[in-house]
Amino acid sequence: MLALVVLLSACVVVGSSTAAVALEPRAAPAAPLFAWVPAGGFPDRFPFGQCTWWVAFNRRVTWGGNAADWLVNAAAQGVAISATPSVGAIVAYRPGGLYSDLGHVAVVVARTSATYTVSEMNAVGWGRVSLRTVAWPDSAAEGFIPLDRSESVQPPSLRPRSH
Repeated sequence: MLALVVLLSACVVVGSSTAAVALEPRAAPAAPLFAWVPAGGFPDRFPFGQCTWWVAFNRRVTWGGNAADWLVNAAAQGVAISATPSVGAIVAYRPGGLYSDLGHVAVVVARTSATYTVSEMNAVGWGRVSLRTVAWPDSAAEGFIPLDRSESVQPPSLRPRSH
């Protein structure tokens, strides 16, 4: 007799700890970051709870891979890459050091000449969304994937939603 088992969760290493990752769709723990993000976020194939899930919920991501691979994978699809932060951009951090060996990504929600602020998931805890302001220039930032103006429904307004 053959038995079929459906796996609904898996273990994933996050930094130096192990966390359960739900493979079924989950509701976002916070509202989308921008008014032009569709209700329920963009279609997202990344595991809930990880930084990649939150970023892909708020930005149209057509590439795959761990966060450490996002700049190369996006560029391979012809997506623009930048060395400086801008509102709506995805920031990819260098793997290791302060971040996981798998890398880390976040969404830039504010920018001044001396800082940028990101919204990120899995920085303060698995599946938790947090805001963090970072001094600029930031040697840990490997690069940015700026917002393509065609992504936003309301191009003039890039103001983050208030939470």
